[in-house]
Amino acid sequence: MAGELHYREFRVPLGPGLHAYPDELIRQRVGHDGHPEYQIRWLILQRGDDGEGGSNQVDCKAEHILLWMSNDEIYANCHKMLDKDGRVIGPSQETAGEAGALDKSVLGEMETDVKSLIQRALRQLEECVGAIPPAPLIHTVHVLSAYASIEPLTGVFKDPRVLDLLMHMLSSPDYQIRWSAGRMIQALASHDAGTRTQILLSLSQQEAIEKHLDFDSRCALLALFAQATLSEHPMSFEGIQLPQVPGRLLFSLVKHYLHVTSLLDQLNDSAVEPGAQNSASEELSRERGRLELEFSMAMGTLISELVQAMRWDWASHRQRPSAQSSCSIFQPQLAGAGPGLPQAQATPSLRRSRRFRPRSGFTSGDTYALYVRDTLEPGMRVRMLDDYEEISAGDEGEFRQSNNGVPPVQVLWESTGRTYWVHWHMLQILGFEEDLEDVVEADEYQGAVGIGAGGVALPSWRWKPMTELYAVPYALPEDEDTTDSEHLSQAEWWELLFFIKKLDGPDHREVLQILQENLDEEILDDEILAELAVPTELAQELLLALPQRLDDSALRDLLSCRVYRKYGPETLAGQSVYPSVLEAQAQPQKSAVAARVEAKEASTQCHHTSLQSLVEGYGPAGKIFLDLERALRSEGPREGEVKPLLLQLQRHPQPFLALMRSLDTPAAANRALHLTVLRILMQLVDFPEALLLPWHEAMDTCMACLRSPDTDREVLQELILFLHRLASVSRDYAVVLNQLGARDAISKALEKHLGKLELAQELRDMVFKCEKHAHLYRKLTTNILGGCIQMVLGQIEDHRRTHRPINIPFFDVFLRYLCQGSSVEVKEDKCWEKVEVSSNPHRAGKLTDRNPKTYWESNGSTGSHHITLHMHRGVLVRQLTLLVASEDSSYMPARVVVFGGDSASCISTELNTVNVMPSASRVVLLENLNRFWPVIQIRIKRCQQGGIDTRVRGVEVLGPKPTFWPLFREQLCRRTCLFYTIRAQAWSRDIAEDRRRLLQLCPRLNRVLRHEQNFADRFLPDDEAAQALGKSCWEALVSPLVQNVTSPDEDGISPMGWLLDQYLESRDAAYNPQSRAAAFSSRVRRLTNLLVHVEPCEASPKGRNRSHDWSSLATQGLPSSIMRNLTRCWQAFVEEKVNSFLTSRWQDDDFVPRYCDHFHNLQKSSSELFGPRAAFLLALQNGCAGALLRLPFLKAAHVSHLPSLPPAGASRFPTASEWPTFYSHFTRSTPAIETCYQKLQKPWPLCAVLT
Repeated sequence: MAGELHYREFRVPLGPGLHAYPDELIRQRVGHDGHPEYQIRWLILQRGDDGEGGSNQVDCKAEHILLWMSNDEIYANCHKMLDKDGRVIGPSQETAGEAGALDKSVLGEMETDVKSLIQRALRQLEECVGAIPPAPLIHTVHVLSAYASIEPLTGVFKDPRVLDLLMHMLSSPDYQIRWSAGRMIQALASHDAGTRTQILLSLSQQEAIEKHLDFDSRCALLALFAQATLSEHPMSFEGIQLPQVPGRLLFSLVKHYLHVTSLLDQLNDSAVEPGAQNSASEELSRERGRLELEFSMAMGTLISELVQAMRWDWASHRQRPSAQSSCSIFQPQLAGAGPGLPQAQATPSLRRSRRFRPRSGFTSGDTYALYVRDTLEPGMRVRMLDDYEEISAGDEGEFRQSNNGVPPVQVLWESTGRTYWVHWHMLQILGFEEDLEDVVEADEYQGAVGIGAGGVALPSWRWKPMTELYAVPYALPEDEDTTDSEHLSQAEWWELLFFIKKLDGPDHREVLQILQENLDEEILDDEILAELAVPTELAQELLLALPQRLDDSALRDLLSCRVYRKYGPETLAGQSVYPSVLEAQAQPQKSAVAARVEAKEASTQCHHTSLQSLVEGYGPAGKIFLDLERALRSEGPREGEVKPLLLQLQRHPQPFLALMRSLDTPAAANRALHLTVLRILMQLVDFPEALLLPWHEAMDTCMACLRSPDTDREVLQELILFLHRLASVSRDYAVVLNQLGARDAISKALEKHLGKLELAQELRDMVFKCEKHAHLYRKLTTNILGGCIQMVLGQIEDHRRTHRPINIPFFDVFLRYLCQGSSVEVKEDKCWEKVEVSSNPHRAGKLTDRNPKTYWESNGSTGSHHITLHMHRGVLVRQLTLLVASEDSSYMPARVVVFGGDSASCISTELNTVNVMPSASRVVLLENLNRFWPVIQIRIKRCQQGGIDTRVRGVEVLGPKPTFWPLFREQLCRRTCLFYTIRAQAWSRDIAEDRRRLLQLCPRLNRVLRHEQNFADRFLPDDEAAQALGKSCWEALVSPLVQNVTSPDEDGISPMGWLLDQYLESRDAAYNPQSRAAAFSSRVRRLTNLLVHVEPCEASPKGRNRSHDWSSLATQGLPSSIMRNLTRCWQAFVEEKVNSFLTSRWQDDDFVPRYCDHFHNLQKSSSELFGPRAAFLLALQNGCAGALLRLPFLKAAHVSHLPSLPPAGASRFPTASEWPTFYSHFTRSTPAIETCYQKLQKPWPLCAVLT
């Protein structure tokens, strides 16, 4: 079998020198199907070139993958996790043993001590409020920390009073008490991940915790979280520029992240136990449905906040999901597909009625089972959704009856010709035959009857004439018709429900009233809301009502979500579209341009008019800001007037951000505007409500103004005063300034103005002291992002395992941002490490200063001038441009040659030669390189007019911007490879135990491939991401399966060889579409067509001699291991069949016609099974030749004397005039007979014998 059993069990290759090994069983649960599942930690280890373990292994705990596995998968891949009886050994119980090591009486005394110490510490804290903490309090806390490190006492510390104590300690003004609280939390969190998560979650969910925690306390708690999560998701984002996230927003992300992980743990522990009573099962099912809804809403909130924190919504608010083609993700070379295998395309599902809801439209299997039970009537057609004992997924039949037994449903299945009992939730209702006639007729009209998720080809519509090939069978949409459905799918409804839950007070009640009026529901609680079947007309009405009730942040989320793009106002003819907030986001740029123009035309324009023009494009929100500005300008501004305006501005912050971004406009033309803006911002800082505005989103504009050499001194002074005030009020923004490099910028400003900038040195020192906090914020941002990516990958795997829909809001949005990046470019210093020149190195900086008026001038002989670029590792140059000027006359380059090399001492590969026109200014030297060159050298071989020295105005390099896509692609493909390699091993073992199960491989593969195809179409944004997923899935699942089913067993027969033999025996009977043989043959052909469909299909030779023109087939290569294994199996099968025929029939009088019929049967079977592929026709020819070689020489001599025997691979007999050609071809393609005569040492030529 494929794979390798090593010292660490089954070894799964994940890449060059990278392998995964099963290490430890973490936990177990009961899956959705009622069978146990086990979470296994797989270690990712680096191997040496020898492939053996030993000293060259890296730390095995550095990277791992947690994967849920079934019993069969454990049995096939993790033998050491099974006991002697073949049962899975449960998780380790070391903790229980450790706890039992302590005497119960001693443990009880210690618990009493802990309770009294907690009470004493609370009393001492209350007594020392506002004073220096006494020594007894410090000692009490130290003793509590020591007790907290004892794991059996963990339960005592779950007392609510402990949380109160920690809250008081963390909010204490004394540093030592806060430090002691941190030690206690560290001790409690050191036991296990569950305890750590529970403690951090409990602390973060405390009411008004942010009001009690100051900057230091919050940083202490954030540091604990960063330390606790560092080893859980070890992901590196090196080279990717992460945004500056303030501590307040980070703390909010931490709270949501902990909430999501807690709900995920509860979901993993809430499955229904096998054999549970019906009432208990229904209660657990309802509880699980509630948890799933809560988890989806919490995950949507986390994704929404993370997208905003990463600035993805601002950086690409104009980008729409790229149009992904509807082709198969498993066919990388669709252009090469021949007419026998049509390009995969989404065709209508074959047997479907839109009258009935699909299983994916329900939150749980029990709810769907009740729907099927109440809807199904005798005589209705049904389809099997799951494999169950003798019935395969995709099989169809007619519902007969039901009872109270287990299973309760009796169906007459067409695949077996008899009835079989199954469960309600396993069935999809198709309806009566009259409901399906239109769909069937449409498919017959198209003439391409594809196959659904597997099963037997039935005479009515699933049988196909044997001369035709199947289209790609899995390239069908899901069972539900999402395009023309009258109701929202569950995923769409939950995404819409997410925004309804965002509403507060009256707005929430108004939307619920709309639902009640349209759905006739008396009470809409969470359980009823989760299961609602919402008509599309009602969804459109809700999408018209929601935008006016949402703040800017939620409105951006609404406009980018899938349900709005599909059912939003833009899709309704004659409906007015609510003003898009995305259009408002473009206004700051327009306003900046307008400000420059206005400043040039009327420099004396008053600042109030400038502000009005700046925010006038924001409608009501702009008016709010103007009212705020007037209130601030008035003498003695009243807090009662300003605070309500600030609260409204928090919901609609676009005018505020436009105000801050105006600082990035040209300094000389907008001096008055800049001074006005800075004075307004200075006044805003004094209000606590203003600190909740998104200052961090526009701090880069402040840094641009600080760095600009054209900034007026007065403006610079006001800017420093404002930044000092902001950083003093909230040290979070001092951390943000540190991350933006404010320290160096302030130092340069002080140097320029000779240190005469008030509070500039104090601001620089304040920023410098936040270096440690800036590092903490970066690490925390990395941990949260890595954890979210791992959770998303976990949801994808759970989606694969259960085939249940992903109902998480913004799931596609998050994947779109992770997969994007190939269309963005970066310039110069992000691509190269250093630039070297052949002469005058002190002027090399002129090449990269982006100033066309400066230049680098060489000094040397003709042809000796060069510029050397040392590139950053992995950068593929998209464009390399040389900037020149015609005014340089004889100094201007005329002929340039570009070389690439692996080092500075080895630059020998010529990449391009360019002749420069005298009128050129930008010369493109390289474009779209597909290989990374560490060193690129530009050599100026000749100058214009025979000049000696040269002048170059600049060098520009465009390359791919470092994005999340390479990292996410690696993680996605790695997990996909591991998941499907394990599944392939389990299926292979299943087939090895019973060859007949090979027939179930087609429906199994169909279901998997269709699932991945639909997932890519639904969630992945472009073809590159979809092809990466398809390639990983195909290579991990299909390649090892084909290798295993084509490998001979102990009897020398492979499962595929056995299936081919059965197909050949039933081939004659299969021409009757009403026979069982037709169904069997159709199943075999669907399987073989599926296994080879990703390979290009070579057309048969054309022309008069196409029947025996095989010479070109020898040059056709075998594209993949799948083709090699299949052609090898087909050749061995043909050789065995032909040898058996020759051995048993070589003396018969009608041997020649019987042999011809036998060969033609094999040839037609090859075309039916694999299509017109040269590789299989060549295998047929070699198989016939091999059969002749295996004959004893006397039999071979007898057979070779037959004049009417056609050569292997020929479909007709040669005429007398064709004998010379026949001889040369026959001896080349079938050397068996000539070999026999060589053994007999006969001198005469073979053609003489045959004639």
